[in-house]
Amino acid sequence: YFRSDLPRCKNRSLHQWKCEMNLTSKPLAILIFVLMFGGISFSSLMGWWETETTKEPATFTEGEFAGMANPADIRGSYTFGDITNSFDIDSQILAQAFGITTEDPAAFGVKELETIYLDSGFEVGTASVRLFVAYYNGLPFDTTGLEIYMPQSATDILLARGNLSPEQLAYLKAFTVEVGAAAPAVEEPVTEVTPVATEVHSE
Repeated sequence: YFRSDLPRCKNRSLHQWKCEMNLTSKPLAILIFVLMFGGISFSSLMGWWETETTKEPATFTEGEFAGMANPADIRGSYTFGDITNSFDIDSQILAQAFGITTEDPAAFGVKELETIYLDSGFEVGTASVRLFVAYYNGLPFDTTGLEIYMPQSATDILLARGNLSPEQLAYLKAFTVEVGAAAPAVEEPVTEVTPVATEVHSE
């Protein structure tokens, strides 16, 4: 602690007062250092201290899927590789589903989809990935009141997998969209003009 009885210091020499300050402040500094770094070390040991975001989605807590990763918790900060680790879907399949061409699909960030499909007129993004993962793995996903658009390429993969319920098929039919395809150019007809010979009369 710091001594605060300054009125009594008038009977002491300045040298004695400084010595008492040193004797009380040094142990205090050491105590603060020990508490700060000791607390961090203890928290790390117990698994309470994390320096970066954990890329593991929440799990289902009840029912037949209890303990399995919940696709509804997939976030925009995830990469396709993170999804592969939690849901056992190859990142190449995710890239194919959403029309992503890259040398390293595992490093592709889910939030980047919104930018890629920004001009498509449809909102294709994190929610679309959640729905795709859920339907692909046969996991429950509540779409009540939601309009989640799915690229045709993703729907084709889900249909080929053959594990969709009638309700899921109806939902995909309603919200599957053609995106990313450029409209074909329309050629205007060319009118050929045939030159007409002009007779020149000389008088």
